[in-house]
Amino acid sequence: MGEELQQPYSRGDFSRALLLNAAADKLNLGLLVAMAGAGAALGVFWIVLPVAIVLYLAGCVRTYFDQDVAERVLGNAGAQRRRELDRSRARIDLNALAPPIASLLQRALVGEQRIRDAIDRAELPYAQVTTEVDGFVEAMQLTASRAQLLYEALSETPPEQVQRRLSEVQGDPNRKELADALGHQLAVQNRMREQLQRFYDQMERLVVELDTVRGNLLSASASEQSSRQQELAADVRGLREQLGALSDGMSDVYEHGP
Repeated sequence: MGEELQQPYSRGDFSRALLLNAAADKLNLGLLVAMAGAGAALGVFWIVLPVAIVLYLAGCVRTYFDQDVAERVLGNAGAQRRRELDRSRARIDLNALAPPIASLLQRALVGEQRIRDAIDRAELPYAQVTTEVDGFVEAMQLTASRAQLLYEALSETPPEQVQRRLSEVQGDPNRKELADALGHQLAVQNRMREQLQRFYDQMERLVVELDTVRGNLLSASASEQSSRQQELAADVRGLREQLGALSDGMSDVYEHGP
């Protein structure tokens, strides 16, 4: 099934990448070095240095807030994340998943690819949306992996089987401890079943939501690209966060019980 996937590329990661890029910008560094060198040559290094630092910082701020630079940095980061994601996908075999889980994951992956195709074919500079889609795919695969654990546990010990055995020993004072253990097991199995059904329902809804995001991408006009990108990226981020909550719920019931 594969190892747990890496955390999605967050807004904090993006901000740090922009800061590092601004600090390492050749123009900004060149200005700082040139002024400091000139000050040293003229014997006024300690007078020129504060001015050079202020101008360097001003250049960093300009670079940080430059939209074209932001798109390039995020695009590079997204490309790296996609390479990592491709390696992760190779470790998650749809054939190893239960048919209902594999079917939903396959539909979601198709929806994700359609979003990428819409961005590429329309030549939209939507790096933020692409990066959020990368994170969504990672969360989606991790959630499917945890759903598979629930599916396997329920297949091995169906709640109906536990219920039948509990009915056989309930009321027998000599088997009270066994009945208590079976009662606890039944509660856990029922919670697993509820969480698995929730996964089915939520994944189906998220497939529909992905198609809606694609439709919004296709209908976006060039004049509203900047604001529309932020809205669509937020939409996909919201879907990812919902998947994260669903995945955490399944992990909790599998590992800790009721």
